[in-house]
Amino acid sequence: MTHDELITVARTHTKDIPNLSGEPWANMETLSRVTALDTVAVSFESDQHSQKIMVILERESGKFIVSGLFPRKAM
Repeated sequence: MTHDELITVARTHTKDIPNLSGEPWANMETLSRVTALDTVAVSFESDQHSQKIMVILERESGKFIVSGLFPRKAM
């Protein structure tokens, strides 16, 4: 997919953020500067646990972007 296509998909995943976060400014009208980064998702998981750790890094530099716990079946 192109960066523009990825941005279109990403926008569909942001529509509930203002309501879920309680931050009414967190919408696509307010946040008009959009950047698509080339990244890699590194997953750490085990059969003994229902969650995994996901770490998102910038692909070329390895710069940390975000990490979190997710259900093993997610992503």
